[in-house]
Amino acid sequence: MIAVDLGAGPFVMFDPETTWRSSEMFEVWDDCFSVPDDLVRVRRHRSVSVTYRDIGGRLRRWERLPPDLAELMQHELDHLDGVLMIDRALDETAIRPVAERGALVDVRPRHRLSLAAIAEAAGSIAPEFRGAPVVTSETLGPQLGCRLTLAIETLNPVGCFKGRGADWFVSRQVAAGIPATLVCASAGNFGQALAYACRARGLPLVVYAAATANALKLERMRALGARVVLAGDDLDAAKEAARQWAASAGHHMVEDGREPEISEGAGTIAVELLAREPGIDAVVVPVGNGALLAGMARWLKAAAPAIRVFGVCSRGASAMEQSWRAGRVICHDRIDTIADGVAVRVPVPEALDDLRGLVDDIWLVDDTEVLVAMRQIHRHVGVVTEPSGALGIAAIAALGGASADNPLARQHVATVLTGGNLAQLSLLSHDHDAPSCG
Repeated sequence: MIAVDLGAGPFVMFDPETTWRSSEMFEVWDDCFSVPDDLVRVRRHRSVSVTYRDIGGRLRRWERLPPDLAELMQHELDHLDGVLMIDRALDETAIRPVAERGALVDVRPRHRLSLAAIAEAAGSIAPEFRGAPVVTSETLGPQLGCRLTLAIETLNPVGCFKGRGADWFVSRQVAAGIPATLVCASAGNFGQALAYACRARGLPLVVYAAATANALKLERMRALGARVVLAGDDLDAAKEAARQWAASAGHHMVEDGREPEISEGAGTIAVELLAREPGIDAVVVPVGNGALLAGMARWLKAAAPAIRVFGVCSRGASAMEQSWRAGRVICHDRIDTIADGVAVRVPVPEALDDLRGLVDDIWLVDDTEVLVAMRQIHRHVGVVTEPSGALGIAAIAALGGASADNPLARQHVATVLTGGNLAQLSLLSHDHDAPSCG
């Protein structure tokens, strides 16, 4: 048995076993309490996979760990087998006094998103955004070949998940004594969320939106007290206009995905999800700029790292998916999707970096699959979602149900219905074809 705490609370691994080791090796100075006076230089596999049973007796597979966690698990499994680090020393020069630790042991880089902040936010963001329904669909799940749990983020005052991150961000700004006019760009949902949080604290907000933005979302932003400025033909053009105006006016530009507090607030969904459903095998998350995926993955991979985390982009707005695969920002010239809430063509570098080492894969779905998913959700769960809110279901459905090559078949899978601000109710009609936004 191994007890591990990666920062989101301890979990126990019963009967852990290494099932795969990378051929690539690396060397590291190990400072182990079993030899408290020494540091030992050892060679480790750069990545490993392990299986174990959790406290409920379920078999878990923790696949292809990143180097820091791979080193930790190899260290712990050595202890379980009675192997001391001094036994693995590379040679006689590989044992050094612990007083040299500062010069020899690299400080492990901290992730930009704080687990402590996510935990604090889970108990302190505005209560109307906490405790969203988490339900298991008894009819849609079997159709998709899995046990399906849904986190429903459509029933709060702004109709989407973004109220969590916006409230946490604005509360931290006020606590730090930096109240000032805030500026953002939004396709609609983030603007509503930030307007709600600013109005609650008496802060002025200016929202830049594309001339093509969802009319319902524009109306709601204004109703919540934001001054709305239309600029450009898409979100990223509006964002550039907002950035230029904020700089010239001396106001604070708030960018969804760039501010860590916004992702940390979104991560509270994962805190609540695991508290309700600790036996989840995989979580599928819609991806726009990546703030939701980063926040949730940060918590999930620390609290229950065997959970697989998948993102979903629209095929017509795939800049984040391509950037994640390439490990660098890849911008697009245009987008073509009905899912305006995830229509990103210029990824945020910080958000992309936040995903590194936390996400198992990012998938693409097309608009037709999204429309079918919206109708499935409405029929089986009774919830209206906007297109971006249905990306998770669209991706799960596209995997092929109970087919043998479906990685989620017969698994316990969770996804987030991220928003319900649907302007065109006709999209729920089976007679409505997928429109083009190109």
